[in-house]
Amino acid sequence: MKTSIVILTHNKLDYTKQCIESIRQYTRSGTYEIIVVDNHSTDGTVEWLKKQADTRTIFNDENVGFPKGCNQGIQIATGENILLLNNDVVVTKHWLDHLLACLYSADDIGAVGPVTNSAAYYSTIPVSYTSIDEMHVFASQHNVLDPNKWEERLKLIGFCMLIKKEAIDKVGLLDERFTPGNFEDDDYSVRLRQAGYRLMLCKDTFIHHYGSVSWKDDGSGYSKLLRDNQKKFEEKWNVDVEAYNIEREMIDRIEVDRQSHVSVLHIGCGAGATLLKIKHEYPYATLYGIEQNAFAMKEAQRYAYVANDLKDDKIKNQMFDLILYSDRAFELNDHFLRFVVDHLKPNGQFFAHVQNAGHFRVIEELIAGRNPFARTRLYSLGQLDDLFKRYPLSISVTGLMLSETDNQHRFVNHLKVLYGEAVQSLLMPQSFVVRAYKQNENMRKLIEAFVSKEDCHQVLEKLNHFPITGVIDMIKKMDEATKLLNELAIENFARGNHEHVLPYLQAAFELCQDDTDTLYNLAFVLNSYGEKELANRYLSFIRQPDDEVKKLFEEINEHSLKKAQELTFLLRRLEFDVDIDETKQALVEKIACGEIDEPLIKEIIDTSMIHKVKVLQAIAIACFEQGLHEHVLPYLQLAYEQEPTNVDTLYNLGYVLITYGEHALAETFLQKIQQPDEQVLQLLKIARGEF
Repeated sequence: MKTSIVILTHNKLDYTKQCIESIRQYTRSGTYEIIVVDNHSTDGTVEWLKKQADTRTIFNDENVGFPKGCNQGIQIATGENILLLNNDVVVTKHWLDHLLACLYSADDIGAVGPVTNSAAYYSTIPVSYTSIDEMHVFASQHNVLDPNKWEERLKLIGFCMLIKKEAIDKVGLLDERFTPGNFEDDDYSVRLRQAGYRLMLCKDTFIHHYGSVSWKDDGSGYSKLLRDNQKKFEEKWNVDVEAYNIEREMIDRIEVDRQSHVSVLHIGCGAGATLLKIKHEYPYATLYGIEQNAFAMKEAQRYAYVANDLKDDKIKNQMFDLILYSDRAFELNDHFLRFVVDHLKPNGQFFAHVQNAGHFRVIEELIAGRNPFARTRLYSLGQLDDLFKRYPLSISVTGLMLSETDNQHRFVNHLKVLYGEAVQSLLMPQSFVVRAYKQNENMRKLIEAFVSKEDCHQVLEKLNHFPITGVIDMIKKMDEATKLLNELAIENFARGNHEHVLPYLQAAFELCQDDTDTLYNLAFVLNSYGEKELANRYLSFIRQPDDEVKKLFEEINEHSLKKAQELTFLLRRLEFDVDIDETKQALVEKIACGEIDEPLIKEIIDTSMIHKVKVLQAIAIACFEQGLHEHVLPYLQLAYEQEPTNVDTLYNLGYVLITYGEHALAETFLQKIQQPDEQVLQLLKIARGEF
């Protein structure tokens, strides 16, 4: 089976070289052909491509754009599969084999795509590499074939899209109305699904994507193109692009056992992207939706039961574990919340994602004479509080931030001067995620039973079956909430229910940050979990420590104090030349195994040593002699900072830097020696290359 890899180029030769060379290196020979369509490059790309014997090439006399260029490549392809690949991509080990495995795992899969470091629509994963070599190491570890990591999606991103040729024959070529590019991949995803195909994101396959290098030179033009092509997409399909949003902001806050049989209703579900994501993460979920756009509703009905109104009989007669709200048709008002309360099961959760009426950009628009309320519904934090408190729902609200420009930062600061620091929490969130739990009478009775000490063990066991955030939300509205949260944490800790301990203590800390009992309990628990540094931090907040607090501090720091005492002893032996060889060896062994680190050594030298430079030099020399080269220059640099004219330090820096091949830097330090002796002069000659 052969795959035709279609690549478009328009200048950016360095990227094209990396892309094609990576294909040659990481794709099995004989399984592919490379087709390059060049859109009138002028940077040497044409000349380089003409020398590549293993590529088929089309040279356009003008830039015909991405959709038409891809179509040209598709039309001359001879493979059973077509892979549309950006030229700013570097492919990786097993990439194509894994994509093909998914593509042919079912007859109704029409196209697949990989994950990457830079792309839209939640197709990125966190990465930590800083070079292409490190990237390939990362990818080789990541790219392990695993069908459990294949996820159905409504859209695939065109930077790397593998499509069955039979699907292209059925669906047709890319729509060239989206020339020069953008939204042609959204459009093709819709068309594939309209033809009965599924689309899969292969999370077991990673490739590197530099990201829109062809557009980076024209930021404003790119923004306009996006707006224009978005409008074309929406007019073609009579649906807005937001209908395809995946509401990760809500999904990430769901607290439900992933193997449970939950019933989920998404009001304003659009084309069903969020429901599809929930189905992937909660495979036994039963999905329902409400959507009023006819096209989006038809899209979502492939995955869920979707009606166009809350009055639908099947919806009306159902109770739900989860209800999600996206602001597409229905207003978040009393009538709506009455429906939510009536249709949430006990312990049911409700989530809403709404725009913030108090966001600084909304205020900017009002000042500029525009009406932001005409485009979308906006809700203030106070409005949400007033609305929800009328119903038996315990709520928490999370603000979602956007980055701000320097001018916007100054604007926010001006408002803070006028209205106080507290206004920042109202101005900064662009939107809010509201999470609400239906207040459960059984939960309330269990909390009251715990307070009255009625069979604590059995009560606690039952209470721990409820979502902990729901329990906390209910307790926060009760008298002596901080005390009760501490008691629940202590009782759970005593019974080994450790997953319930820190959430209660953290909630108590948020309610009252100077409560001595909370601070002590946090320190005690964190110390038992091995988090000594964090435990110390909470203890330091206690303003008037009693004997019990002091005892805990000594217990937490016993090992650290002992380690500091041992290190002080060794450093003083170095300082006064006592058993110097034995002392150096002991010190180097502790540094090598990570038992002591630079900050601790520096702290003890600063506070306890008289001859600081001498000790620092001795440590550096000992590390150099024992081959711990990563530690040598840091200690010499500290010695230099202490006394920049010290001849021994300057000589040692010069010697070490020459050894490491840094001749120019070595010469810089050696030249600072005002009265150089013969040894210094010889080193200078070496540094200058005179030997």
